[in-house]
Amino acid sequence: MDAMIIPLNARRPNPANAAPSFDPARHLAIEPPAWTVSLSDTSGDTLPSPALAAPFRLLSAAGIAAAERASPNFLADLARHPTVIDAVSALTGTCMVPAPTGTQAAAGAVDLILSLSDKGAWAAGFAMLQHSGIVLRQTGTGSAVYTKLTFLPEDAVIGIHDLEDGAGDLEHARIAWVRHKTLISHRKLGRLLENFDSCRDRQTLVHELWDAVSDAEHAIEAMSSETEGLDIFYET
Repeated sequence: MDAMIIPLNARRPNPANAAPSFDPARHLAIEPPAWTVSLSDTSGDTLPSPALAAPFRLLSAAGIAAAERASPNFLADLARHPTVIDAVSALTGTCMVPAPTGTQAAAGAVDLILSLSDKGAWAAGFAMLQHSGIVLRQTGTGSAVYTKLTFLPEDAVIGIHDLEDGAGDLEHARIAWVRHKTLISHRKLGRLLENFDSCRDRQTLVHELWDAVSDAEHAIEAMSSETEGLDIFYET
């Protein structure tokens, strides 16, 4: 049977119901994949590669129902939830964060393809990780529904102007970039606190703390700048 391309951002129309708010206690049901095979270069000479893994459960039954009529805010909150980020990071072998609004392409990006119907290649509520930009194909004639969440390595080089076309204008790009840098700082500080006692010496602690805080500092400067000229200092 010929393979057919599945629309990645399709939604079932349901105008009668208001878009739900994301509630992790009700909507998440994350389980590890049944199996994984690492594809990363063990020498560390190349960018991390997402593991070859079985589809894994991401959403509960309530989460599937909510995602079918979800707003962009619902999906953004889903992607930003720490448990989701941790799951994606574990499969890629590196620290990941959701791609900011307006992202067109970035090195190391991966897509989390979430099924919202049982007619797809995997069951509703299950997700699968793949390299960004790959066209999802499925053999069969059923009408499948998927949505896509894109993630980037924390150290991916991305600037405000890289987001401008996708975000619509420079101010929306600035807000998306600031949120992105703030989240990275939050994640780094969280890891530092979790491993605070294992820091080997004061110099290491200072370096890691500065690395975490610098992302937030860049975000503050970008928000407080009255001129576009300062953007050039915070493009990475």
